[in-house]
Amino acid sequence: MPILTCEGVGKVYGSGDNRVEALSGIDLTVDRGEFVAVTGSSGSGKSTLLHILGSVDKPTDGRVTVEGTDLSGLSQTQAAIFRRRKVGLVYQFYNLIPTLTVRKNILMPLTLDKKKPNEAYFEEVVKSLGISERLEALPGQLSGGQQQRVAIARSLIYRPALLLADEPTGNLDQKNSGEIMDMLKLSNRNFKQTILLITHDEKIALEADRIITIEDGRIVGDVRRG
Repeated sequence: MPILTCEGVGKVYGSGDNRVEALSGIDLTVDRGEFVAVTGSSGSGKSTLLHILGSVDKPTDGRVTVEGTDLSGLSQTQAAIFRRRKVGLVYQFYNLIPTLTVRKNILMPLTLDKKKPNEAYFEEVVKSLGISERLEALPGQLSGGQQQRVAIARSLIYRPALLLADEPTGNLDQKNSGEIMDMLKLSNRNFKQTILLITHDEKIALEADRIITIEDGRIVGDVRRG
């Protein structure tokens, strides 16, 4: 069952001599529970696509639907609420709040909506990610790999429709990169989490079940593995 649909998505920045076509004619469907890697060279348009899928930006043409919601119809405030509740975002820079404990960072999306966490699910997530013993620590007391695990836990806490990861291993060494990919695959398998992973690293892309290749703002490859 499709959880994400892109129909004729295009994105243009600037005009005249400064006009840049970042995306053109993107047609894409992702089913619930898929683990998809989106790959391409620098400047290919993959990060622009991620920002549109996460309602951070709007397309110039076409439309994006996530779990039945047409993102183009959302106001800025509605998009922010939708993003918090339905889209988990993981970047290579962890974006943790340095003055809050690990526990409070993870629960921040729920706190903003004045919602109480499902404690059983919270415990399952932090245990699966191996950070149960660090819940009262501050981000500055953690390694880079541990901080990225916290960022992943935060992205999962609302049980989002979609988890978007933009170069999540780009700031980590090989050992930690491997562990983070294992954590993402675990969340895909154990929590049936739909994941789109943006990467320029072919080895990282090969960890996914499906690889979409973008060049010059267009999809030039879509391969399902296994």
